[in-house]
Amino acid sequence: MSKSKTVLLAIFLLTALATTTSLNAVAQPSEIVIDSQVEWIEDRSLETDLRIVSGGDLTLRDLTLSIHDEVNIYVESGGTLNVHNSEILDLNPPTGLAGYGYWDETNRSAVLIPGSDYDGGFEATFYSGDTSTFYGGQAIIEGQESIDLNGSEFTLSFDANTDDVWVGLVGYGHQSVHLATVTMTPEVGSSITYDAIELEHRNMMALDQDSQTCSLNVAGTADFDEASILGCMVVVDGMMTLHSTAIDRTGPIISNTDADLIISGETTFSMSKDDHDVRAHANSRLHWGENVVGSGGHTDRWEKIMDSQEVHFDAAGVLFRVLNFGQYEITSSTYFSDENGVGLIDSGDSRTVEIGWADGSIWTEFASIEILEYRTGWNMDESLDDYGGGIIPLTWDEVIVIDGNIPQIEFVSVDYQEPTESVSRGSSGVGMMATIANRGTAPAIVYFTCDVTETGIAAQMTSYPGGLVVAGEEVTIQFSWMNSDVDNASLTCEILTPTQLVEEDAFGGGTASSDQITWIDPADDESGSIIPVLIAFVIAALAMAAFFFKMTKSSEEDEEELY
Repeated sequence: MSKSKTVLLAIFLLTALATTTSLNAVAQPSEIVIDSQVEWIEDRSLETDLRIVSGGDLTLRDLTLSIHDEVNIYVESGGTLNVHNSEILDLNPPTGLAGYGYWDETNRSAVLIPGSDYDGGFEATFYSGDTSTFYGGQAIIEGQESIDLNGSEFTLSFDANTDDVWVGLVGYGHQSVHLATVTMTPEVGSSITYDAIELEHRNMMALDQDSQTCSLNVAGTADFDEASILGCMVVVDGMMTLHSTAIDRTGPIISNTDADLIISGETTFSMSKDDHDVRAHANSRLHWGENVVGSGGHTDRWEKIMDSQEVHFDAAGVLFRVLNFGQYEITSSTYFSDENGVGLIDSGDSRTVEIGWADGSIWTEFASIEILEYRTGWNMDESLDDYGGGIIPLTWDEVIVIDGNIPQIEFVSVDYQEPTESVSRGSSGVGMMATIANRGTAPAIVYFTCDVTETGIAAQMTSYPGGLVVAGEEVTIQFSWMNSDVDNASLTCEILTPTQLVEEDAFGGGTASSDQITWIDPADDESGSIIPVLIAFVIAALAMAAFFFKMTKSSEEDEEELY
């Protein structure tokens, strides 16, 4: 082969490779991105993710958008999706049925076997699906003995006189029984297999057998008007409006924290995949219009869920419980705050705090936190109440801070009882007074300790001074300071805070310092002045003069008597 032919062949191969790569990139893009205003008006099938980014605006008008499994539509923050008179269609919607777990005749799940379709005898084989079993359950036909079930399938035989018949299904305990398909096999003719959802049924909800579905994730804005959604999971983090829209085998729609879900007009729900049509976070904003129709039966219109809740205290070991807790409004078990002062409501599990019942009524939790024991070193005395405030409303905040009925101590000052510049080391000390304020809402018995400011050595005092400080007041505590080893010294005093606190200054405290004074020795005190000596000398001299004057006068009188 010549050199020129070799070069031409190489160029041809590179060109073909580049063309093939380019075609594959166009034919199978990783996702479709909408970043401007776009309108779709013809039916289409979505095989790859669709992403509407900020500034993007996609309108679906008068069409059917068919979506394959595991394909997602993302409406990002700042993006908009408008669906008018159009259908969002899951190509693999739920086809199974699931019960609610009831055993009584009125509420238990059942499917209708169409016996009237057959002239002769037939069999019906019930299959629970690959991920479920009938173990421990029962099949119940009116007027007959209950049939115990085991395994993932069972078969019932019917004679030629069988009309349409209801077959009740219950699971082990109060578990939900699952039904994937029913195969009808006549004595003469071919078998027919029905997806469970195709059969007439009662007290059952939709079941997604393979858990593979499409999804619509709304972080921006989505507006549905006279539209429909079949299958697909819907998750709202932004704002979604459903006006006169049919929602089938899609629920529950999930509305997360701070989301807005507006359901209005003649919107209808049917065959939710759980026992409620909407699952909303307690702090999402949900509007359910007067003319909106839910799935009904045992499926609630909505449930509001509160995720894990923390109760924050300033101290460890606080005992508390919840009153009127949960749907049954019980008194909870006792919880406690850990070493970080954090207590968990219901051990950190999520719970339902509101239910929009199928009959139109609404239940809302109105629970309270009751402080059972909130003691620290400042309120150990039995005459003082627990800190915390007793009973506090349990809000729907993720973190609840208990900061009521606690003290807030401030060390105002340390002063001398009498103005002084010096004091003898050998004396009983100097009188001091400490002023302490309580700016909080609960009393505290507080103590403090003092050091010599100049050396940091503990000061010699009569005792650990302290006392009761009532909320909203200031107190003055007197004590004595003795025997400083420093000529010029002052005191720095500090509040002793409770060891139970997770942060040392949670209830206040602090320090205060006195002015400096001079400590002198007793010897310096006695020889430091000659005035007492001079006074004693003068008194002695006057006494001697008086004595001599008196003696002289007495001698003169005696001489006069002799003469």
